[in-house]
Amino acid sequence: MRARGGMTLVEIIVAMALTLAVFAITLPFVRAQTRALGSTAGRLDADQIARYAQRAIDRELRLATSDPGQPLLVYAGPLGIAFTANLLARDTLDPAALDVDASADSAITEGWRLANATTLPLTSTTFPTEAYFDADGIASRNETIQYFLHPDPAWGRSDVYTLYRRVNAADSVPLVSSIHVPADSAFFSYFTASGDTLVEVAAGSLPMLWTDAALANVRAVGLRSSGIYKGKIDTSDVIRTVRWRTVLPNAAAAAGVDCGGAPGAPSSPWHTKQTATGSGSYHVRVGWTASGDDSAGDSDVTHYVVWIRYNSSPVTWTRVAAVPALRVGSYRYDHYHPSHNGQVRYGVSTVDCGGATSAVVQTNPVTLP
Repeated sequence: MRARGGMTLVEIIVAMALTLAVFAITLPFVRAQTRALGSTAGRLDADQIARYAQRAIDRELRLATSDPGQPLLVYAGPLGIAFTANLLARDTLDPAALDVDASADSAITEGWRLANATTLPLTSTTFPTEAYFDADGIASRNETIQYFLHPDPAWGRSDVYTLYRRVNAADSVPLVSSIHVPADSAFFSYFTASGDTLVEVAAGSLPMLWTDAALANVRAVGLRSSGIYKGKIDTSDVIRTVRWRTVLPNAAAAAGVDCGGAPGAPSSPWHTKQTATGSGSYHVRVGWTASGDDSAGDSDVTHYVVWIRYNSSPVTWTRVAAVPALRVGSYRYDHYHPSHNGQVRYGVSTVDCGGATSAVVQTNPVTLP
């Protein structure tokens, strides 16, 4: 019988040597590609962390606003900030709110009530210390928004933090972790106006509270947002930083900048009752001509207030809504399903950037079912 064919020992050794040589040549390349991929993913993760924190704060901070006598900035520190803004409402009767959520808790959709006062994060100071009202004498609807950093326990080091957000006295909510703030740096910085330029507030002057007169002069807030990521293969830390400056559009008005004299009243108010075809549903449309200080004159009108009263009660007005000034010649507002009945009058008044209010001009009587 013929011998069975196969590989000799020498052939096996040569094949193994060639295979090991190929692996030796390709392994550094594969390892380099793996490290490059991990490094790229780390940079992306760190960058996303930094940008998420920056955008979340910037989006709300640029909407900071305040009622007369109410602080725009409540607290300004290197690792925390608190400001007032009208971000959320439970109904459409607050048109100045950024968003509406009928299921939201009233504790986070209205101004921070004096009865719920508590300590501001990163401080030992209680806020608020007084009640705040809008230009119409209604309790302020501006919530107090607080962002602050607290050490991130997952890292076990003192320069990595978690960013938290709190509204009024509600529970704090963590937004993003792995925020890196070096010991010699700060997450927040603050700028005041000096002529046509912005000058940074000295770090030694921080933190500042609403009771500090200097805080009212802040016109912009700087953000140094750094995300940190530890690679799985290459365990070195990857840090990406986003630097941003948010200008506070309403800071000048809140600081009491001259907004001109008292605004002129609107004119030519009218109303008409609209009834849906085939149903008993109706609403009243109220219209008026813009104040002379809306798009001309002082050009400082911020909004109009729509009122209602019984025709038999010439003094007791009830607020219906606020309509933002849009620099147009005339306005109208639809009042759906009024709670009043019988003969009523509607009225409209003007409010300027300093909170000054015009007289109420009123429509002719209208009878509601």
